[in-house]
Amino acid sequence: MPGPEMRNIVQYWRTSAARFPNKTAAIYEGRTYSWREMDDLTARAADALGRRHGVSESEPVAIAMPNCVEFYLAYWAIMRAGGVVAAINCRLGDEGMAHCLADTGARVLITHGRVQEQITGLLPDTAAVERLIVAEPARESDLSFEQLTSTPASEGFTDADPRPEDLAVIAYTSGTTGKPKGAMMRHADLLFNVKNCLVAHSFRHGDVHMLALPMFHCTALYSLLPSSAYLGSTLAIALRPDRSELLDLIESARVTTFLGPPTLFAMLAQGDELAARDTSSLRLVSYAGSPMHPETVVRLRELLPHIALRNFFGLTETTSVTHVLPSEDALSHADSVGKPLPEVRAIVADAEGNEVEAGVTGELLIHRANVIPGYWGMPGRLEQEIRDDWFHTGDLAHYDDDGYLYVHGREKDVIIVGGENVIAGEVEEVILALPGVSEVAVVGVPATGIRSYLGELVKAVIVPEDGVQLELRAVKEACVRSLASYQVPQVIELRDYLPRNAAGKVLKRDLR
Repeated sequence: MPGPEMRNIVQYWRTSAARFPNKTAAIYEGRTYSWREMDDLTARAADALGRRHGVSESEPVAIAMPNCVEFYLAYWAIMRAGGVVAAINCRLGDEGMAHCLADTGARVLITHGRVQEQITGLLPDTAAVERLIVAEPARESDLSFEQLTSTPASEGFTDADPRPEDLAVIAYTSGTTGKPKGAMMRHADLLFNVKNCLVAHSFRHGDVHMLALPMFHCTALYSLLPSSAYLGSTLAIALRPDRSELLDLIESARVTTFLGPPTLFAMLAQGDELAARDTSSLRLVSYAGSPMHPETVVRLRELLPHIALRNFFGLTETTSVTHVLPSEDALSHADSVGKPLPEVRAIVADAEGNEVEAGVTGELLIHRANVIPGYWGMPGRLEQEIRDDWFHTGDLAHYDDDGYLYVHGREKDVIIVGGENVIAGEVEEVILALPGVSEVAVVGVPATGIRSYLGELVKAVIVPEDGVQLELRAVKEACVRSLASYQVPQVIELRDYLPRNAAGKVLKRDLR
């Protein structure tokens, strides 16, 4: 007889903890934690949050932590208590973090000693916070996370049983174009996403998933944490994205899947260290957030011929990963995010919302059924982006004749030069194809002086490959050969790196 249909991700946890008590649930800093141990620790913390700290069902509890095992415990303790995980990007500056903390309205904030000083300085601006719980606190007087797990759960403790429509996670958008907004994910949305993750990444019960992405990122919150609970698989939590430490973890934990931004894999592919390590356990590398440079794909193919390489695409506002590029297309379609998953409806449309033909650039629209219910504390805000049941992402894109999607950048990345529209992504593609170019970002800057009549100028910020001396004249000549005159960058700047947020997305606002 089949088991009962799952209605929330707490049931994922209960099922795996009961079925696989001796299997490893998590690995952190050389220590392994079994499902039995994690079940006990999260039950203790959940009971303490509810009984001692008054966390009620559907109440947001803020987590502002770097990657650590306590984040894992806090996530599941909040879920088991029936609360809502409100994940805060602890790499934000003071203004951004204060905004998110205040926006959650959370009474209870769980943080870590590594970021405690910054968090404590922001608390006067976040009046709702009544309880600060700190993992590895800097001061003995602080309430430590370890105190949550020091006492066994009370005899009467039972797991919450949320309804599918109940809120589970508040994940803040990256804020590349404004203040972060709290995307609301229900339990039903997480259930749907886990199913799509199994299709997109072929996750298995025996997998050991590398968790090197920030745990406050939607890939961890929506995909890796709940998927590992559904399958009873293992999460190997990386403290930081250090090349040697990541390779050590791949070897020692026998990591099988690795999801991350292209910049992380480009860093791993540099030098000779990857070739010298034992990566035989690794079967999948999936990347998202920006295009993977073809040279990095080629290098990974050479160094890791036994693994599958997959590009995937989704937004904080979508209830799941929406597109996946199969491994066999990783090089031939390196600049594509792939094809939509079976239960995802996504089209490219013109300004009137009409679907355009293949090869025509328009705005990427995702159907309302595949989108979050709204933004936390902002009723009606998401609806401003939804017309005729389609969510307007603001991403410029096109499908080719074979159904592959190509994303060219934000609609706000359109630069208007003398009345002509310049799509930043099209200019970036030309420059990125030049020898010696590692990364490039194209933005619009105000035209001044005798060129002020143009309105905007095209500016290209280029990161050369290590040891390469790029000739700016050669870059410009290549652009002249391949682009229309109004698309050619008027300003070209070389930098050592591009500014990025925690999700790996380029902060173009810092390049203007």
